[in-house]
Amino acid sequence: MAKRSLSAPQAVGPNLWWMAPGVALVFLMTGAVVRSLAESGWASGLAILPAVAGMALAVGVVFAAWPRLNRWVAHGFSLALAWVWIVQQVGPLLDDRLDSWRDRAVELTIRILSWARVLASGGRGEDIVLFVVALAGLCWWLVYATVWALFRQQRPWLMIIANGAVLLVNYTYVFPKPDFEALAFIASALLLLVYHHLMQRRLTWEARQISYPDLLPLRAMWAATVVGVALIAITAILPAQITTERALQTWETLRAPFRAARAAWEDAFSTINAPPGAGSISFTARVAPLGGSRSPGLDEVMKVRSSRLDYWRAVAFDRYDGSGWVNTTGELARSALGVATAEQARTPLPAGETIPLADRRARQVITQTITLAQDRNDDLLMVGGMPLQFSLPANVEHAIVQSETGGVIPLYDDLALVTAATPLVAGTTYTVTALASLADVQSLRSAGTDYPQWVRERYLQLPASLPARVRAEAARVIAAANAETPYDQAIAIQDYLRRLTYSEDIPPPPSNTDLVDWFLFEQQSGYCDYFASAMVVMLRSVGVPARWVRGYASGDFDPEEGVYIVRENVAHSWPEVYFPGIGWERFEPTAAGYTSLPQRPLQPLFGAEAEDAGGSASGGTLNPGRFEEPEDELSASGVGSGAANASPATGRNPLGSGAWMGWLFAVLAIPVGIGLAVLGGRWWLERELRGLRLAAAAYAEMGWLAALGGLAQQSWETPLEYGQRLAAALPEHAATIHGIVTAYIGERYRRGATVRVPTEAERQMLRQALLRYAVRHVARRVWSPARPS
Repeated sequence: MAKRSLSAPQAVGPNLWWMAPGVALVFLMTGAVVRSLAESGWASGLAILPAVAGMALAVGVVFAAWPRLNRWVAHGFSLALAWVWIVQQVGPLLDDRLDSWRDRAVELTIRILSWARVLASGGRGEDIVLFVVALAGLCWWLVYATVWALFRQQRPWLMIIANGAVLLVNYTYVFPKPDFEALAFIASALLLLVYHHLMQRRLTWEARQISYPDLLPLRAMWAATVVGVALIAITAILPAQITTERALQTWETLRAPFRAARAAWEDAFSTINAPPGAGSISFTARVAPLGGSRSPGLDEVMKVRSSRLDYWRAVAFDRYDGSGWVNTTGELARSALGVATAEQARTPLPAGETIPLADRRARQVITQTITLAQDRNDDLLMVGGMPLQFSLPANVEHAIVQSETGGVIPLYDDLALVTAATPLVAGTTYTVTALASLADVQSLRSAGTDYPQWVRERYLQLPASLPARVRAEAARVIAAANAETPYDQAIAIQDYLRRLTYSEDIPPPPSNTDLVDWFLFEQQSGYCDYFASAMVVMLRSVGVPARWVRGYASGDFDPEEGVYIVRENVAHSWPEVYFPGIGWERFEPTAAGYTSLPQRPLQPLFGAEAEDAGGSASGGTLNPGRFEEPEDELSASGVGSGAANASPATGRNPLGSGAWMGWLFAVLAIPVGIGLAVLGGRWWLERELRGLRLAAAAYAEMGWLAALGGLAQQSWETPLEYGQRLAAALPEHAATIHGIVTAYIGERYRRGATVRVPTEAERQMLRQALLRYAVRHVARRVWSPARPS
């Protein structure tokens, strides 16, 4: 075989021959990274990345093979060519009226300067074209720098690590996973290291005047390929010697730095489209901006089996800065505990251990079983209500308060989020024991305003820059509704916002403007983020503590499986208002097809509070109290008591000595009192039903009137079962009852379903029948003989 003699100077041909395998390997390695980014779906327009990378490879090879070219001159020319080529490629994403390259370059320059100014002032980046430009610049740098590091610096390690880091970050969050690109990257990176070793040996051989075969590069690369494939095959068939738990812990450790980098990336580009499977990655970000239009997907997120309809809460945010929301709970806990990160400040919660919540009044213990349909890249555990227990080990992010002795006390009632201790992958099933609200309107109205200090400090915060007209508008709405209690004020603002237009196709909001003010007075249309933000800000402006919560709406109920199917298109945000002694209560200012108003009874349904007998904050199962029928007015007034039937003490004529005047007033007072009671009850009922949809209002009114006759809905009854019991008691109105129940179920559980509520005449006949039934029920209780003891 021919050998290469080193006695004479080398020509250009052999150098190019040696470069060919390296160029091919760089093409494969960086191409895998670029391809994974181009197909990730983060934004439209990423199809330009392969063209950008191809030009960067050509420029890198030419500059690296030009030995007389100074490195700083080469890098300067590379930056200039990168800018020229990226502007040319991004042209189709800009306005069609920008015909020339110069116009496009000027437009991009202005956008970049504006973007930098917004970020410097603490704002949020909204320009999706700049995101594409940033990725294009990243791809150019990866390819060009890899070629230069390999051929001119002979130090490819750093660029292999850089390419691997970009691929790993992208691999962590996108779905479906770019497995082929990952395998191609690993194989080409290993071969590139072998090639680099050959290059180093070549320099040694040439320095020592050692001859080597002409085909040595090809033979060495072929041998390395065979050995690599053999090692992969052997590794695949070897028995595993590591537990799944240890592997998951290792994976968590490896991806922890990339999670931290993700938050900063989202600060710069807050409107990027999350690819399928990554739709929830922003839930654990410390910031949640109010952005432009959104277009959620229809992919299934999870299935929830629960005995009660609810929203599935993910993260609670406390601080409003005029452009969005910030979750400061973790950072404040980190500062109080003196640890390095907010994640380290979270409290570990073993599987099955109870979270010691203090706000347990008017709560019911329920169980929810959640099955994930896709990977949760944020590892968030969803819950309907306040979480008590999880079947998985978890980490709880909650507030930390200072004790009187100078120590720290965990405050679990101020809970921001809960994450699983191990990754949540598709198919994972876990159970949540939660406290669901049973708070009634009467209890919420009487809760008062004696807020704890931690509530006043965190959940009345507003930026000093909030325009005065936002506060004035909140005060005007509350005054117009004559709302005095915090509950009535929340209802008034909720009703006011529900009259605004729901739209997911809105323009990007302006910079340096308070976005709640922009939504209320200029845009006057938007989606849930804006409605919830406006309600929280308006309530805080009048002294009512509230917070902004992100998660998912209830979803579609599947009667065959008995589960709620939650999809990406019901990702939602809503306000929660704090009531002393009761805790956080959900409200719904967003009038969209996928939302539902909270259903609250008008009066307490339980005679005892839903709290464990010992009042323990750490353990115990909560037992709801005994169900009691509401007292009717006649029995409460003492009619039919022993005093009413007592014989007179004397034999005098009761009509004598002016007594007949008292009897006359009594006779006249009875019908007048009944009439006033009916009118007052009607006014009160209409006031309580304000804000409900037609079917929900009809169902609530039917239940209230039926309760007067001893037919109140039991806590274990479904609406359908309750309707069947009412129809059995009033068979002549069975059709109307079933019509109201069916419309209520369709309106509440079947998003977008067409419901038909019985006519007003039919409902009026049912009202009269229920009132007659109530009168007969009261008469039976008053005149029935006392039972023997």
